[in-house]
Amino acid sequence: MSVETRTRSILAKMSQVGKWQREFFVELVLTWLGLRGRYTFENLCRQGVLSAVSYRNWFSKEFDFKQFNFLLISHYTSQERVWAFDPSFISKAGKHTAGLGYFRTRCRHRRRSGSGCAQAVKRGLEISGLAVVDVVNHTALHYHAAQTLLKEGQSLLDHYASLLTSQATQLLQVSPYVVVDAYFAKHSFLHQLTQAGLQVITRLRDDAILLYPYLGPQRKGRGRQKKYAGKVDVKHLDFAYFRPCLAEPDCKAFEACLYVKALKRLVKAVVLHNYHKDGSLKSSKIFVSTDTTLSGADLWLYYHLRYQIEFLYRDGKQFTGLSQCQSRHGSPTRPGTGIQRAALLPVQLQPNADFTSQTSTLALPTDPAKRSLFNARH
Repeated sequence: MSVETRTRSILAKMSQVGKWQREFFVELVLTWLGLRGRYTFENLCRQGVLSAVSYRNWFSKEFDFKQFNFLLISHYTSQERVWAFDPSFISKAGKHTAGLGYFRTRCRHRRRSGSGCAQAVKRGLEISGLAVVDVVNHTALHYHAAQTLLKEGQSLLDHYASLLTSQATQLLQVSPYVVVDAYFAKHSFLHQLTQAGLQVITRLRDDAILLYPYLGPQRKGRGRQKKYAGKVDVKHLDFAYFRPCLAEPDCKAFEACLYVKALKRLVKAVVLHNYHKDGSLKSSKIFVSTDTTLSGADLWLYYHLRYQIEFLYRDGKQFTGLSQCQSRHGSPTRPGTGIQRAALLPVQLQPNADFTSQTSTLALPTDPAKRSLFNARH
């Protein structure tokens, strides 16, 4: 199915989209996928069929991107799905842009120790992205992106939590599980999401304090009952509580229900042991879920698939102008915000994506694909 046919089939199910807006959106998607150079209104005018004023006027109008993405997700993904949430930093040179602030990002260069990418705080913009991960196809499909605009006195974690809880009803129609990285492993964040009916999957710090729940007989008489049986040593597990859930040549995973002191709750925990070639223990990682009934193997798989959302950001910035055509205005309908939201849509509608099979894999956009689309239209 071609990009145009797939786009029209989804727009036909959106009753609030008129004929002319539908025609504009189809033309925009086709032009956007094959655009060369920077993603600006003037460049769209040069390579498209409309004037720059027409692009500005249409981008200033409301369009329900969430409904469009929801229809795409509902029809072209398997039944086993999880939500992935992650903010993404966008560089911005300027002093007066709405939402400009200091946000965490990953450095381009590795640490001197070679242990991985370092975290840094830089001045710029940030979008909070929410995507559905198809567990069967190991593919992420974008659902919603909102620029981080904090209210007075509001913390980042509270802002992120409010974005998810405000649309919890829609999220629960797809999946109750929200997968986030270790930054979100905080009591305030998890409490707000679980109160809204969502289940959180995340990773803990390596030095997190875990406690075994006491399962033995309680003493009679006055006083508080015994709740915990001791602190967990992740390098030396108590197999009266833990059981294996994953075995690979270089790693093994064990699951148990434990109490996390920082989260103030009982969770399903998976402790992953990574081994050297000689069989000695290399490192230990802790993954948790607020759903204590979730199996350890599924918990590890769901968190492992969280990284699929990073590919959406990568392709949005490299191939569809996610970090370009920014606006200084704070209106939610400003053209710059519309472009940033639309930048992730062509990633899901490219011609290389085969949605006809439930076991298909979504191909990612590349320069050859963009060139072939440009040549086909010119």
